[in-house]
Amino acid sequence: MEPKTRLKHLLGKIQDGNDLNLDKKALEAAMAANGSEKSSLSIKILSVVGGILASLAFMASLTFFGIYDSEISMLVLGVIFIASSLALNRLYDNLITDTFSISIYLIGIALVIAAFLSWDIDENVVTISVLIVAICSLFIVRNFMLLFISIMAIAVCLMILIIANDRYELIHLFIAFYAFSLLICFRTEALFFTSGNKTSSVYGPLRIGLIFSFLMGLIALGKRGLIPVDENWIWLSSLSILIANVYLVYDILKLMAVVRTNSKVLIYLLTLLVLLPTLFAPSICGAILIILLSFKVNYKTGLGIGIIALIYFVSQYYYDLTFTLLTKSIILMSSGLVLLCCYFLLLKTSKNE
Repeated sequence: MEPKTRLKHLLGKIQDGNDLNLDKKALEAAMAANGSEKSSLSIKILSVVGGILASLAFMASLTFFGIYDSEISMLVLGVIFIASSLALNRLYDNLITDTFSISIYLIGIALVIAAFLSWDIDENVVTISVLIVAICSLFIVRNFMLLFISIMAIAVCLMILIIANDRYELIHLFIAFYAFSLLICFRTEALFFTSGNKTSSVYGPLRIGLIFSFLMGLIALGKRGLIPVDENWIWLSSLSILIANVYLVYDILKLMAVVRTNSKVLIYLLTLLVLLPTLFAPSICGAILIILLSFKVNYKTGLGIGIIALIYFVSQYYYDLTFTLLTKSIILMSSGLVLLCCYFLLLKTSKNE
């Protein structure tokens, strides 16, 4: 079915029996714009990659001008580049300008960091400075890639602050913060899209940025020895994710109109049965959270990322176990049977309801 035909069919269903006034021309224009964006996705990716390579080449060329011999020159040039990038992104909205603004934004950040490090400024000050720039950028730019870069820069800065100061126990707060941020972001999707074009344009990069930031923390805990955290307290991260998962199951049951008390109790018991074994494996529990959130809002990209993350984290956890191969196999087989039971139960419950 053609997009326009599908749109007319959908609008006909919405207006059937309802006194609604819909701007069909605006909807068709929005669909056309969305289609053109999807068709030029590969061009945008190539443009961004080209911009990054051009940035590296430009930074290499600065050596011939002696810019790296002067900390003040690097700092001034970096600030100018960052300000110019934000201004260009605010004033213009086209592919060439976006690519150029991303390039000079990355160059500006790199020059500011290089200037601070040349002055032997404390790394905490440098990290906090980049963090402030990234947070300010969120309120100024509207470009997808710049917003995504800013969100990821915030997560990287927070992680650097945790590692540089040997406060590894704060990784649990990092995980909890991004778990609940993801939950709030996905649950308020409608609010973003009904708050105007400027606010709705932030939602896409915010959603994918939070997913990757959350995965960053999960990888830090999922890979044993990557961060020296006390394994006796690793359940703290799982606890926050478990709470988010249980609340999400409640939300999904309400969405699926499951009203029978027996069905609800059984689903909650099976949910806890699946999640409790992951109490000392927060990365697995976190991947399940991403899958459930993406399933709830039909976000295919997030669902794919969640499935890949789940496969990786389960494999990593299986590899790190100190049990015998037979014991590992029994654990995996038991987990698989429980998950299959949950699937068939949900399938049967949804049909009966």
